[in-house]
Amino acid sequence: MQPGIEIIDAAEMAARLKVKPSWIVQESKPSRTHDPIPVFRLGKHRRYRWGSPEMDAWLSRRLEGTSAYNEPRKKRGAERPQ
Repeated sequence: MQPGIEIIDAAEMAARLKVKPSWIVQESKPSRTHDPIPVFRLGKHRRYRWGSPEMDAWLSRRLEGTSAYNEPRKKRGAERPQ
């Protein structure tokens, strides 16, 4: 393992990102999002590589606003620009 990489669980990941652990679990599933959180399994347990290039890239994409979650929502009934 590379220096500076920590193996953490969903609860620790949630604490670091200030979200609920259930959100971490859901966002780790490829079936739930187009850009899942990088995760690996140890048996039935999900683990995350904090500080890894994959995790850093995922966090950067989220911070840059390239994720659909960060795009402004369209108002219902709003007219489309022509």
